[in-house]
Amino acid sequence: MGESKKASDNCFNEFDDVSPKRKNPSIQVLYDYEKHYMELVRKFSPEISMIVGMLSDFRNEQEQFYKEILPQIVDKLNQDVGIDAEMRNVWLKRLTTNIDRSFGLSETLINDYATKSVDEFKTAVNEKLRKL
Repeated sequence: MGESKKASDNCFNEFDDVSPKRKNPSIQVLYDYEKHYMELVRKFSPEISMIVGMLSDFRNEQEQFYKEILPQIVDKLNQDVGIDAEMRNVWLKRLTTNIDRSFGLSETLINDYATKSVDEFKTAVNEKLRKL
């Protein structure tokens, strides 16, 4: 039991599907991989740009709500003498809870789309790798 085995003595080595060519890739193989990778980046460029735009819009919308819109709503509610402080606080709490829920849903949808796009990209890269 005290014997140690070398990694090369592993009984599963015969099932290793990594070819010697892939273990020690030539410069040409690396170049081909890089070329295919860049082709895929160009192919997915519209999706990448769209995701960047969606994330930017999402952050801007959140910032605008909390820095501009919510303070305006609070000011207007504070100016209305017909609304007592307790009702104002309840209403503002509900508003922010609902807005936060909406922001969370938007973020989830964007993340799901981004993850789907990344998975498609990885699949395309793996298909190219199998052909090398």
